[in-house]
Amino acid sequence: MIDRSFAGKVATWVLPALLLLTLAPTTSSGAEKQAQTKQPPTRQAPAAPARRGGPAARVKTVQLPQPATTSAVSVEQALVEQQKVQPPANQPLNLAQIGQLAWATQAAGAPSLVTAPAAPTAAAEPLIRAYFIVPEGVFSYEPAGHLLQQISDGDVRSAMAAALSNQPNAPAGGCQIVLASAAKEFSTRYGPRGRTVAALLAGRVSQSLQLQAVALGLTFVSIDAVEGNDVRRVARIPRNYEALYAIFVGYPPGALPATTSTETPDTTAATGRSALLVVPARGFQDEELAGTRRALELAGVQVAIASSRTGILMGMLGGTVRADMLLNQANIGNFDAVVFIGGIGAVDYINNATAQNLARQAATQQKVVAAIGTAPSILAAAGLLQGVTATAYPAEQARLLRGGALYTGNAAEKQGLIITAIGAPAAGLFAQAIVEGLAEVKR
Repeated sequence: MIDRSFAGKVATWVLPALLLLTLAPTTSSGAEKQAQTKQPPTRQAPAAPARRGGPAARVKTVQLPQPATTSAVSVEQALVEQQKVQPPANQPLNLAQIGQLAWATQAAGAPSLVTAPAAPTAAAEPLIRAYFIVPEGVFSYEPAGHLLQQISDGDVRSAMAAALSNQPNAPAGGCQIVLASAAKEFSTRYGPRGRTVAALLAGRVSQSLQLQAVALGLTFVSIDAVEGNDVRRVARIPRNYEALYAIFVGYPPGALPATTSTETPDTTAATGRSALLVVPARGFQDEELAGTRRALELAGVQVAIASSRTGILMGMLGGTVRADMLLNQANIGNFDAVVFIGGIGAVDYINNATAQNLARQAATQQKVVAAIGTAPSILAAAGLLQGVTATAYPAEQARLLRGGALYTGNAAEKQGLIITAIGAPAAGLFAQAIVEGLAEVKR
């Protein structure tokens, strides 16, 4: 039976929690879920003035996770699924999903035949810019660094939905994306054809967004007839950009993450417990290791590091850690949990018999078995995820599905004593789930 108690504690506040954790370091999740497009109703009178997001008290820069470049959903399947109309729910999306959608907007930079010379500009501003409207405010996507730059705070999703649809209770979606063109630049380059070219380019990006939403198992409402003044009344989009298109993306009805719980987990039961952290010999994810280890130690858990070699190990971001023992020296009987840390080096353990045996032994002895980032693929290869609700870094989705996992793409999942998480932004939730699992392990 799936343990829904943990999922209920984390789902609704995943995005806000990740954003506040600086949101630095997901392929696609929910490949079989449906996604749709819906045309807005005929516009009547302009919507009543909506509350406008105020300027951010302090500008936030959100580094998005590295995007996945493969998916279990074919282009043909995505084209079929996007025709099925279904309004999105308002549940916030997680950071991995937002990062993947942001990456999809880079279709504006795809190669094309140049028919007009580019006029010199003082700054290399994108011709088409994507603005993301989420509970924390309005953010501008910067493709060069794959990051979000906050331009105003406050949740204006409902106000934006009402302004663009002329319906007071219109579905707002978990994330709204507005595509805007640099009108003056288009006019300079293409003369009287500028607006037409801008609309065509925005259409290219909108198609990419719709296909990406489908590949993520999400649904959407597409708003093609966008009035720039309606958008500007709600969000502080710069005046040199003209809004052309909007899309409201969210979970399909019936596929919502569980509601959050206000219960505080009891971490005292973890005192005196021990966890073996299995770390790649090279290329471990520094923040996954640091965040998980710190949270476990604060909960009173004794931590040891094992790897395929001893000595100093080097992380992807330049951090180091000393391995206490070799994998083949680890005695599972001495630990209450085995935790696999991800990173590019974790792939070396997917077909590693010693690593797989550690995971199997821990599961057989009713210990906590946990993996984060790319590491859940190790559990899948060991045969531990058959029929288990699990998550991982999006690029690992295909491996988990081949291993029989029920992949969700959520920040963290706990089913029984098996715990998985998407990566560094979810390290706190990951460690919390491990602590809860330790309380269930019989001494």
